[in-house]
Amino acid sequence: MRVYRIFAITTVVASVCVSSALSSPPSLSTRIAETEVMVWRCQDQRAVPRTQYSVSPWALPRSHAYRVWTLRLWKQRHTACLIALHANDEVLRKLRIGLSGTPMAGTERELEAAGKHWHVSPFFIAAIAGTESSFGAAACSSNPKNAYGLSSCTSGWRVPYFRSWAESYEFMGKFLTSRWPNATSTYSYSGYAACSSCWGAKNEYWMRSRFGVTNSVRY
Repeated sequence: MRVYRIFAITTVVASVCVSSALSSPPSLSTRIAETEVMVWRCQDQRAVPRTQYSVSPWALPRSHAYRVWTLRLWKQRHTACLIALHANDEVLRKLRIGLSGTPMAGTERELEAAGKHWHVSPFFIAAIAGTESSFGAAACSSNPKNAYGLSSCTSGWRVPYFRSWAESYEFMGKFLTSRWPNATSTYSYSGYAACSSCWGAKNEYWMRSRFGVTNSVRY
């Protein structure tokens, strides 16, 4: 009987300990790691580089105050990322609708990120693709993501092979900013096409009809 009672008491104590462990709050290291993952997911949605940690959450100094500070820092990063992500919701919505049914469909986040990086309207970059290749449907056969008529699809000047739409958006953002740094509208790009005014008017048309925006090229 005594052995049975000892066994029963031991079982109850073990059960209480397991239950307590399961219901106890996660450690600071775990919370830091979980918050880091949330930051990275948000950054992936924005198509921006991930903020890396210098030390694993489980290898941080033992100081409780330091770990609390680290957790607070990552929470601030997450909040800032969410604000930036949702601040662009309307831009992304317009891009998603405007690019629907084209080879560029589904790349609105990459396009918006490139536009922000180079301070060029993503609607303008898309409009150029509309003017030059029907939004990629008639892009260069040897470089399918060259939807912008760069080098007229010939060897007039070297255009890199774009492995993705994101690469082509980045290239276009840099190209437009470096060649026409003071441009303000679609009519500011003298030299891009033989008829600059015709080209500017066509891009303005796409920006208004497809995306419902003005012909301002700054972002």
